[in-house]
Amino acid sequence: MANKNTSRHLPGDPEVHHIIPYKFHIGIWVGLIILTVMTVLVSVMGISLVAFSVITALIIASAKAVVVANYFMHLKYENKLITWLMGVTMLLFVVFIAFTAFDYITR
Repeated sequence: MANKNTSRHLPGDPEVHHIIPYKFHIGIWVGLIILTVMTVLVSVMGISLVAFSVITALIIASAKAVVVANYFMHLKYENKLITWLMGVTMLLFVVFIAFTAFDYITR
């Protein structure tokens, strides 16, 4: 029997495991496939609205990234510090992309 002091859990980690049924993973997969089809349809159908089709494709890709990060990278079940650090990283990424875009536009 394992002693509580020799457990592999880090301090503050919950000792309850999250078990997700296969139906839920299949639902996530179907949702990602639907979002991918939507991205393809936007790129094929939205040729005349180039700016809006790019923005729509980026929004759909962001939604897919959030789903993948939450469920397949298990961020939904991590402690708040890890989730907060991921959010700060994504915010800094968006800021640096915006700075690069503004620099590119003004040249």
